Amino acid sequence: MKVVNKILNYKDLKIIQDNDMFNFCIDSVLLARFWEPSKKYKNILEFGTNNGIIPLILSKYTKENITGVEIQKEACDIANENIALNNLNDQISIVNSDIKEFVLNKNNKYDLLFCNPPFFKVGDNSNLNIRSEKLTPARHEVAITLEEIIKSAKVALKNGGKFLMIHLSERLDEIIILLKKNNFSIKRLQIVYTKHRQNAKRVLIESINDGNNGMKILEPLYIYNEDGNYNKNILEMFGD
Repeated sequence: MKVVNKILNYKDLKIIQDNDMFNFCIDSVLLARFWEPSKKYKNILEFGTNNGIIPLILSKYTKENITGVEIQKEACDIANENIALNNLNDQISIVNSDIKEFVLNKNNKYDLLFCNPPFFKVGDNSNLNIRSEKLTPARHEVAITLEEIIKSAKVALKNGGKFLMIHLSERLDEIIILLKKNNFSIKRLQIVYTKHRQNAKRVLIESINDGNNGMKILEPLYIYNEDGNYNKNILEMFGD
């Protein structure tokens, strides 16, 4: 069933979501707001846009063109509804395509790339139908692997282009190896915790295609206070 919600505290920004598919969560907000907005980024791309939440948030911080690539036709239809609902057809476009195929004709085109990828590898014990078959590609690497995402980012980005990603902290070693293998230089890294005194859950990574060495490790980001309310730093990401 489709529902229409306001997007956090952003003025005049709404989103249609399908309860049988991916609904945006804090990860999407963290990734979109991890970017330090700059006018030098003219061509912006997102891998796996789903319902278009990240392009919608980015539209509050840039007027440049944003393209979202999504393999699921149903998700693309919802993303296009969201773009029309927010009168952003002139800025955001959605492409229904496999990421690996999309980049073949887009060599070195983009300045900035975002990706909130499927987090889980597929194995014998994978529970692929947690809610529905429509949700599986957003959570599990059935359509594309982490290595294929990073290789595709290498193709799509210009030299010096920026690649921002959020992923499971437990896969950080693998991410670093694959980025280095494809000649990405990690520039900023931030570990995300649910609360203090808990194990890390996520990691935010900013890397540069063919960039110079030199990584800045940012202060940890805590989502909730001890009382269960959102941390002040998180609340600041929730609106204009």
